[in-house]
Amino acid sequence: MNTKTEIIRFSMVGAFVIATDFSIYYLLFHFLPYSIAKGISFTCAGIAGYLLNKYWTFKHGERSYAEIGRYTFINVLALGINVVTNQSILNLRPGAVWPALIMATAVTSFLTFIFFKWWVFKVNPIWKMHPKSGQR
Repeated sequence: MNTKTEIIRFSMVGAFVIATDFSIYYLLFHFLPYSIAKGISFTCAGIAGYLLNKYWTFKHGERSYAEIGRYTFINVLALGINVVTNQSILNLRPGAVWPALIMATAVTSFLTFIFFKWWVFKVNPIWKMHPKSGQR
């Protein structure tokens, strides 16, 4: 699949993931501290994003524990960046929930695309070879 198609699909998945994140966050921040609500919403959105990106965006259907490990690592890192960005903006501008959410999401989206495309779901040409003939 070409990169243009992947960018379009990643954007569509991203819109769905962002809507999931925003919706869950909106429901939860009325009852929980902002950081906990953000952590839960981000995690739920991340699970949906993994499945959609793996099987639809990057068409990477092979089972791989290493891939799950890379995905988990990037999402834990992204979760930290997302929550810290969100809380930092709220510390500077108390009550600016939506600007904080939008900025945290933008930063995280940019970073995750880079790592998903070129590290997590990167197809190693050796993996694509037929095991007996060495042909693709």
